[in-house]
Amino acid sequence: MNIRSQVAKLHQQSCLTQFNRDVREISALMDELHAAATGGAPQESVSLFEILSEASDQQTAEPRPDNQKVTQ
Repeated sequence: MNIRSQVAKLHQQSCLTQFNRDVREISALMDELHAAATGGAPQESVSLFEILSEASDQQTAEPRPDNQKVTQ
């Protein structure tokens, strides 16, 4: 591979990397603006494990009516 093609390839990769960074920054800014417009605070990062743990805690705390035993 000659030097010109290597330079062109590196330039393309660096532009793509900068573009990806710009997109992430714009996305974060839009999230902040949306949160401010709806009166909420920006969401903090929450893992899927935390979400599922919270959901399973709520399910065990509140028994469903269709799971109750019938006694006579």
